[in-house]
Amino acid sequence: MTKNVLLTGGFGTLGGRLAAILAQNSEINLRLASRDKRSAPKWAPRADTHEVDFENTGSIKDMVRDITHVVHLVAMTDFESRAEPEKAKHVNTEYTRRVLEQCQKNTRFIYLSTIQVYGSNLTGSISEKTATNPSDIYSQTHLDAESLVKSAHTNGQVQGLSLRNANGFGAPMSPDAKIWQIIANDLCRQAVEKKQMVLKSHGMQLRNFIPFTDICIAVDHSLKMSAELIGDGTFNLGGETTLEILKMAELIATRCEAMLGFTPELEVLGTPPEVLPETFIYDSTKLKSTGLQLKTRLTDEIDGLLRACQTWFG
Repeated sequence: MTKNVLLTGGFGTLGGRLAAILAQNSEINLRLASRDKRSAPKWAPRADTHEVDFENTGSIKDMVRDITHVVHLVAMTDFESRAEPEKAKHVNTEYTRRVLEQCQKNTRFIYLSTIQVYGSNLTGSISEKTATNPSDIYSQTHLDAESLVKSAHTNGQVQGLSLRNANGFGAPMSPDAKIWQIIANDLCRQAVEKKQMVLKSHGMQLRNFIPFTDICIAVDHSLKMSAELIGDGTFNLGGETTLEILKMAELIATRCEAMLGFTPELEVLGTPPEVLPETFIYDSTKLKSTGLQLKTRLTDEIDGLLRACQTWFG
């Protein structure tokens, strides 16, 4: 059955990657929404594009007309949110409410949330049963948006899912994406541009890293998931690998040697802590039990990211 899929933020970092995958599916009519007027991108040339004004109800209604599935990605980054907290509340949460209100009944609505709703410096095993503990405006606004999705799901307005992404990383579709502040992307760009990597922290924090490719696979899976498998709609989305940040930097250095023929110098500025982090497990069993299979090797995503950095910044 043909799906009419709306991707808000379809020209952004993750939106671009996801659009490129969905555009290859002949059973999907893809609409990319943006707050600016744009033509279809080269990675999704057949996509319909829609300029939307989130301050105008009529514009939002036009955006979702005839849409059966929504993937909602519009949000400010963590850095932007902390710099402008009131705007973050408006964009991250209020825009979500406005789109939900205009969706036709039983629309599949997939919201991309964040692991940060559980707090910072996470340790132990984190499942969907773990209490949330947002520590800043970015995580709070995402948790608030999740609540809106869950309410609409419970009330039968939409089939709502919230995916709590772990530390995603990977190459965007264009170099101007707002993604170079995240740790793995930052390290890869440093390695290519400067032939060195500087860690401002001690690097011994544990992080669950998930390739953008696997996030896109999970979203595509969520679009197809049987309604009876959705349950309460809240899912952790983590990768297969949990590493210390320092170990990630060392892996990037190894791949840089293999891919580009040099090993960047690694400088660690932070002082090691007296107590090492405890074991950290980001439990995504619930989502995997619906049939999701993650396939991407960490090294493959790093290699693709290094190639992109070499093209754009080398």
